[in-house]
Amino acid sequence: MEIEKKYHFYAAHRNEYLEGKCQNLHGHTYYVHVRLAFTNTDESGVTMLFESIDDIIDPIIASLDHSTLVHEKDIKLIEALDILNSKRLVFPYPSSAENLAKYLFDKISSFNLDVKEIRLQETTTSVVIYP
Repeated sequence: MEIEKKYHFYAAHRNEYLEGKCQNLHGHTYYVHVRLAFTNTDESGVTMLFESIDDIIDPIIASLDHSTLVHEKDIKLIEALDILNSKRLVFPYPSSAENLAKYLFDKISSFNLDVKEIRLQETTTSVVIYP
């Protein structure tokens, strides 16, 4: 049995390694589809309450929402965000959609959920699927 839950958040980021528009600080509305697998149901036929799934995933999404997603090596941006006292989440890697999808997969999996797939939509035409 599988359950898919959908979430969204707003965040800014940049990729300091790229040239062109993605090197600039910019924002996205990210849409996240989390596909979970379950093997058991209880006597009611329920695998896991949707609300219980949200109790785990909502705080992860909230940590990203209205944040700037920053690579730890992007010192100038970190310093600027410090001056502004702005919400940020620092990663040990660039904040690409690919890395963010893996981050979400690993983070949600750490709660002993069997995550089958993360679909992260960064634009209206671009989706990353992990794994």
